Amino acid sequence: MTEENYNFEQPPDNPEGKETGQGETEKQIIAAEQPFRKSKASYFTLFFLLIFWPFMSVAFVGDPSQMLRMLSVSPIVMVYLPTIIIQWLVFGLIWIAVWREGTGLAGLGFKRIRFIDFAWAGAFLIVSNLLLTLLSVLLAQINLEIPGEIELILPKTMAERIIWVFLSLTAGVCEEAIFRGYLLTRIRIFGRFKNWIAPVFIASLAFGSGHAYQGAGGFILISVYGIMFALLFIKTKSLWPCIIAHFLQDAMALFYTGSGS
Repeated sequence: MTEENYNFEQPPDNPEGKETGQGETEKQIIAAEQPFRKSKASYFTLFFLLIFWPFMSVAFVGDPSQMLRMLSVSPIVMVYLPTIIIQWLVFGLIWIAVWREGTGLAGLGFKRIRFIDFAWAGAFLIVSNLLLTLLSVLLAQINLEIPGEIELILPKTMAERIIWVFLSLTAGVCEEAIFRGYLLTRIRIFGRFKNWIAPVFIASLAFGSGHAYQGAGGFILISVYGIMFALLFIKTKSLWPCIIAHFLQDAMALFYTGSGS
């Protein structure tokens, strides 16, 4: 196990070190001074997220349209519950890794939530959805549109809608903690990159691979979305705007025309 300075370029909100309402500044300063410990858990987690996860996501997809039709037989059993369980298990793996590294959840960007985080999330949703809509049009022009069968796994019944809310919350917390909070920052630390460019692209491709069931178009679209989330995380130095935006994005599926009963 090796140690080095723990610094994710996330300085405290109060650089003068003055005490705030809940001692947030002091806690961040203490966290920033803790040595970062590279452990076996760190390497295993990186292997899982960079190699195993993308391989399993891509290797058994086959025809995306056929896959989506098969999953639509019972979305709750085939998609929603397995996704919730798997993502929280991976979050548990991340928690073990950050505990061994000595950073705790603060090392993932979990800070005190602020009103500005909601403002950032709202602005991000507007801009990102406009850009993704344009990208979707361009992908459709080269026959890389997302299969229409994706609507088959969206919630239709009341039970599906209720579980979808928990699925959206799970995706918001777990996927952002996994791919932005952990993978993005650890790629930079372990790879000793001097800037965020390579970590952003690598982490976003790993994120996009989890949506390989949506075809090549879905993989490209979600990877680009991952890049946008990564930039939001780097800009705000907090995971909360990403979590809020991700949750709201997924929850909006409740209002899609195709999900009406």
